[in-house]
Order: sequence, then structure tokens, then C-alpha cells
Amino acid sequence: MAVVWCILNIVASRYWRLRGDMVKYIDFNTMWVLLMKKIIFILALMSLVSSVNAEGVVDAKRIYVGGGLGFNSLPGFGSARGFQFIGGYDFNFKLNEDISTALEIGYMASGDFDQYKGLNTNENVKGLWTAMVESVPLSSKTDMLVRLGYDFGDDDGFLLGTGMQYKFDTKLSFRMEYVARQNVNSLQANVLVKF
Repeated sequence: MAVVWCILNIVASRYWRLRGDMVKYIDFNTMWVLLMKKIIFILALMSLVSSVNAEGVVDAKRIYVGGGLGFNSLPGFGSARGFQFIGGYDFNFKLNEDISTALEIGYMASGDFDQYKGLNTNENVKGLWTAMVESVPLSSKTDMLVRLGYDFGDDDGFLLGTGMQYKFDTKLSFRMEYVARQNVNSLQANVLVKF
């Protein structure tokens, strides 16, 4: 019953948007796209919870958080400096006995693009995303990273990235990645902390 109420609430909130005393009608296609984004995000969260539960009790030592800077480019609109926050869970299983798998959820804000200023449009791109991250160890302290995910924000669509990770110790690491989204490409520098 609660799920049905949530879906109806999402549909109703997206179908009609209040602006002062006026009610602005949003066409059905726009409403459908917004609804599908929310449903995909909810399914991704449910997938995260079920896969973590499949391992048994959640191991707090496998949870990590982090954040950093993003140097973003949008072809035809210049560049921007922004930030991102990351939360993730490093799964217990390994592919080929050495490749680690993690699921991450994050928030990215691109910052103001150079040539967007003055136009009647958003000056920055922001939103939630989720991704699977594979880590291939190159040495005891460095890993090569590959990510595949989906962005639910302003730049909605698939995202693909690759990069390197350096582990200072078992709890602190530094990442440098290049992530390509539907429109915005970014070079990211992040610091991660495990619990």
C-alpha cells in the first residue's frame, strides 16, 4: 500500500507544478520521463539493499564515503569546476580472485559553465548517480578503476569512467578518474575514507 501511495505521490507532484497562483501544466511525455527516472533510481537503491543483504550482515568496514573536485567540460559551452560526494559499499566477492566490485551512489554538481552565463538556462549540471566500480590491483597500493552507471540528474543517461586509485593505508585512498556522461565529461579528484 505504501509503495502505491509513493508512486501516486510522485505522479501527482510531477503532473502539476505550482507557480504562485498559477498552476502550470506539464505535458505527459515530460511527466513520464521524470517518473521513469525516479523508478530507476528506486530500483537501483533496492538492488543495493538486496545485494548487501545477500552477503549477510552489512560489514561496516566495507562502507566508504568521500568527495572531491570535478573539472568538467560541456562541448560547445566551455568548462566548469564543481564537486561531488560519494558513498559506496565494497562487496566481499572478487572476480578472478583479485578484481574487487563496489556499488556507489553519489551527487555531482558541475559548477557554472563559462559560456552558459547570461542564457535563460541552468548554468550548471547536477544530480544523483549510481555506478558499479571494478578495481583491478596493479600493486599493493594502486588499483585501476572502471565504472559503469547511470546519472539521474540534469545530465541523465549512462556514465562510463576509468581511472587510478592510490591507497595511503587501509582506510584512506585517493582517486583520479575520467568520467564521461551523456553530455558532461569530467576529470575528477576524490578522497575516500573507509569506516
